[in-house]
Amino acid sequence: MDDEDLNDKDLLQNLVESIASKIFNGTYAPGQKLRQETLAEEYEVSRTPVREALRQLEIKGLVVQRKRFGATVVAPTAKDISANYWLRGELEGMATELAVQWISDADLQRLQAVHAECTDSVRALYDAVNAAGGLPCREAAEPMRHWVIKNQEFHALIYSASGNASLERIIRELHLDYTRNILNMTVLGMYDSRMRKNIEHHSAIVEAMVARDPIAARHAMRTHIQESGEFVVDWLQKRPAPPRSRSGRRT
Repeated sequence: MDDEDLNDKDLLQNLVESIASKIFNGTYAPGQKLRQETLAEEYEVSRTPVREALRQLEIKGLVVQRKRFGATVVAPTAKDISANYWLRGELEGMATELAVQWISDADLQRLQAVHAECTDSVRALYDAVNAAGGLPCREAAEPMRHWVIKNQEFHALIYSASGNASLERIIRELHLDYTRNILNMTVLGMYDSRMRKNIEHHSAIVEAMVARDPIAARHAMRTHIQESGEFVVDWLQKRPAPPRSRSGRRT
């Protein structure tokens, strides 16, 4: 990749998200140095976009950079993630309350349709997993991918409908920093009852929004996000540590 590719915002965002994902899943372990030349070779890019990606990751608190020492991984703690979900719950609750006032009938119908697609995806996901004896399987990959996309769309529709661009931007940044990568990692770890609870939460949000009840909508969204955060923290604390290679680095 040439340096001018730094202007490709999608490419840079993908680089940031990919490095962040490896920090969250333990591939890049806490305290590990991230060398620009190594990352450039790994991702087949020049050092310029890598340098910018590391700068953005430092702003997000995932790496720290020191002169002559380069970038070092600073993995978020359970406390960090819990605080992030708490804040996101408060902000998305506020956005949902505002959205009740401003969302159009057409967007409300779209929200209901996306919720229905989420429900269908969860059903297909667990049909596949249960058929495989409760284990991850190839057949689960597509409904899992579809659920992640539709879940993101569900939330995006709501905070976009809030009519508050600043609030929407802050929520998107919080979601990018932590929850998107963690969400992708935990989908198959969400046992059947947890996924049903997720759908129940969405149903309560939709019901409150259709009734144009801003207080109930805010409460339903806040409960949804904060309970999701509790699950994620519990999952992260219980997951086994990634295996180490002979060099001592996590694989």
